[in-house]
Amino acid sequence: MRKITERQFETLQVIENYINEKGFAPTYRELMNMLGLTSPSTVKGLLDALKRKEYVTWEAGSPRTLKVIK
Repeated sequence: MRKITERQFETLQVIENYINEKGFAPTYRELMNMLGLTSPSTVKGLLDALKRKEYVTWEAGSPRTLKVIK
């Protein structure tokens, strides 16, 4: 796994906490609200970077399939 930024690390923690608490992954909009962001495209950019760096994965076109790779 490659190094990640502080913001990417925060995003990863939020995703892990949400999945541990609810049992399923958050939506882009839920992530946006939890991270205090105003644009879903910013969330997409963070998730794309985490996927490239092999920290998360998901099934394209399927909701709530985001998974943290340990």
